[in-house]
Amino acid sequence: MNIVITGCSKGIGFELAKKLSLNHKVYGISRDEKQLKLLKKEVSYKDNIKLLVGDVTKITKIDIDNWVTCNGVDVLINNAGYLVNKPFTEINHSDFLKTMDVNMWGVINMTKLLLDQLNLKAGQIINIGSIGGVNYSSKYSGLSLYSSSKGALTILSECLAEELDIKVNVLALGAVQTEMLSKAFPGYNAEVKPSEMADYIIDFIENGSKMLNGQIIKVTKSNP
Repeated sequence: MNIVITGCSKGIGFELAKKLSLNHKVYGISRDEKQLKLLKKEVSYKDNIKLLVGDVTKITKIDIDNWVTCNGVDVLINNAGYLVNKPFTEINHSDFLKTMDVNMWGVINMTKLLLDQLNLKAGQIINIGSIGGVNYSSKYSGLSLYSSSKGALTILSECLAEELDIKVNVLALGAVQTEMLSKAFPGYNAEVKPSEMADYIIDFIENGSKMLNGQIIKVTKSNP
């Protein structure tokens, strides 16, 4: 398969790129050039991965055409995310713009730019959401903006599943031991490692998604 992964320089995205490139062609993007170089070193089959230093909110069609040179994309994994941990009363407009730009517009932009490629393969989109962005889940102080942006992502995904001719699902993840988790919950140790969550996502891509479209799948072992 031909698979595009955003936010692949750290955490879950990093592990997904390593694991998926063992058997598939992976196109990874991140703004962190140093981490992308590290990823390239750790990949076993270097010809199976093509990395781009770029911003999902600003990438253009020209960038896409020069980077994703395959004939059709099977899977787009919108994994890139941004988190602000602040009390509601301290949130400012800049926090809002940055969070929504990455967590919503980044997904919209990448999806629009790759839609023709996805249609060629009758592909699928996996949007990486958060359990905090799902109704009736536990909510936490300081994460109102992040959780709200992920809630918006779940609704967008349901809409796209109806409007587009490809499958679109959300994996609403619980706590995984990443840098973002440490920012959200300083000192908290999650039961799930990034590599374990990457294994789950790969299994979902290869098996679970065959039967599902427009679904919000809760993937969590703990609270948070």
